[in-house]
Parts: sequence; C-alpha cells; structure tokens
Amino acid sequence: MRKIKLTVEYDGTHFFGFQIQKRARTVQSELESALKKLFQEKIKVIGAGRTDSGVHAEGQVAHFSTTNDVLPIFKIRLGLNRYLPEDLAVIAAEEVPPSFHAQFSAKRKRYEYRVLNSKARRPIERFRSFYFPYPLDLAKMKRTARLLSGKHDFRAFEASGGRRKHAVRMIRRLQVKKTGNIICFTVEADGFLYKMVRSIVGTLLEVGQNRLKLADFKRMITFKNRRLVGPTAPPQGLTLKQVIYR
Repeated sequence: MRKIKLTVEYDGTHFFGFQIQKRARTVQSELESALKKLFQEKIKVIGAGRTDSGVHAEGQVAHFSTTNDVLPIFKIRLGLNRYLPEDLAVIAAEEVPPSFHAQFSAKRKRYEYRVLNSKARRPIERFRSFYFPYPLDLAKMKRTARLLSGKHDFRAFEASGGRRKHAVRMIRRLQVKKTGNIICFTVEADGFLYKMVRSIVGTLLEVGQNRLKLADFKRMITFKNRRLVGPTAPPQGLTLKQVIYR
C-alpha cells in the first residue's frame, strides 16, 4: 500500500468548501473523481482541514492510499491535473511513510486574509479580497492584534455551528501589514476554530474604525464574550497559504 501526499491549490469561488457534501461541488469530490479516473478504483482523500465555501488555498494538503505501484509520482501529478478542473490543481506530490496523516501530522497552519482598503473598487480583486472603503486606524489594529498572540481560549471568535470541544489555540504569528491599498492579515497557529480567522479580521476592522475599544477587546478574550466580536469577514478574502509539518 502506497501513501501519497498532495499539495493542492484552488480558487474557492465556485467550491462549496473542501469537504465532500451531497449535491455540492467540493474540492474533495473533484480530487476523488480525478483519482478514480486515473487509477480506475474508488479512492478516499483525506484533507489537512476544511476550508469553507468561497475560501481559497495555495497550500492545502491531502493524502490518499493506493495499491497501485506502477505509476511514478510525477505521472500521478500530471495525470490528476489532466482530469481536474481549471480552478483546482495538484502543485506537488510525494510518497510519504504510512504514519503520515494530512490532518493529524500537521503542526501549524498559516492563513492570509486580504482587505482592499480603497475608495475605488478594483474588479480584479473582487474574488480575492474584501472591499472595505472606510478609513482605518492601522496602528491601533496592529496594537490590538498583538494581544491575540500566544495561547488563549478563542471561543469568542468561533462562529455558530462550530463543533470543537476545546477552544484553546496557540497563535504564533498575527501580522497586519498594508501595501498600497491592500491590508494583509497573516495568522499562523497550531489550530483554528470555525471561521476563527474571519472573525478576528472582522473584529480588527471594528477596532480600526474605533467602534471597539481596547478594554472591550480585552474583556472579549478574558471572558470569551462572543457578543463583543465584530461581524465575520466574508470568505473571498481568505486563503490557506501553508500547512506546516515540522
């Protein structure tokens, strides 16, 4: 039995997330369909984690197992890309030990959220960023973001529908950087709750508009108060950049 690790990239605009769903187009269903055509057998794909409807990925990771020992790795990558749609591609493939698991072997994940902070819309950015034309206090947003670094209970930033029993996560990096009209939020952590990154971004945007005071933000973290959290930012600005295994 061979275990193959795939690194995949996709434009999430027309996907209903990664995980397979009935009567919905998902990344997992497209990968499994391509694998069936390539290997002529039904193969289950395991992803490093879910991405929601409309969310993109540049470094999503998945694995599958097969008894086929004929196809070399480079032909697996080429063959899958032949059968995959234009908005989904395998950018790397490698054979891994039986102990590897795309989800459980992961140490950290890194997400990036892009906000277009400009008076004028940019149509080319409409599927890759959140258009937010209002003035923002970037310095205040950066100061507030630093409060989230480290280990905290992030239950306040979990959207309704989340199923995790434990909400403590370690954020190792939370960077807010503006280049031109694009504000980029980079978040790297050992795990994420349901819509956690989008909730953090939405809340920091409230801070940037002076709608949320620093004292309220501290209470939100300390008392896990979901009512103080800002609106969840829309999905199109979010990209899974990397799954880290070391």
